[in-house]
Amino acid sequence: MESEDRSKLEAIATLLLDMLRSDTVKPAYERTPSAEQLIAMAKAKISARRRRQELFPGIQVADPAWDLLLELYVNSVEGRQISVTGLGLGANVPGATVLRWLSLFQEAGLIVREPDSLDRRRIWVRLTALGVDRVAKGIAASEIPPSAIYRPSLAA
Repeated sequence: MESEDRSKLEAIATLLLDMLRSDTVKPAYERTPSAEQLIAMAKAKISARRRRQELFPGIQVADPAWDLLLELYVNSVEGRQISVTGLGLGANVPGATVLRWLSLFQEAGLIVREPDSLDRRRIWVRLTALGVDRVAKGIAASEIPPSAIYRPSLAA
């Protein structure tokens, strides 16, 4: 290797190290998404779950806790009320499973359940501020950097 090439490589390596040490330059997947981006990401995950479920009819291929939290997040951030029954239907999670998870979420301070003043049979459920914050961080953290996506070789 010629000294000119070596100098260029050293300059590039130094530049890359400086960028890695800098707090101002962050990869796109490390930037904090906006509320609108988080909602869009949550809706995309819900849609992907539904498409995935269609591929495996009769087989539960989802994580019920995360599906419930995503549904709660979208409804909470968009200012819509959702009942316990509606949550289960939206997340495609059986009622008994919904109730078990909601108990855990409530104990953790992630949700609040409120009885409907007009219909005592209905319970409204929503995320607390802590719940919204944690789910938003979970959505952002679950974004995979493009370089980490597994792409199997098509060569046989």
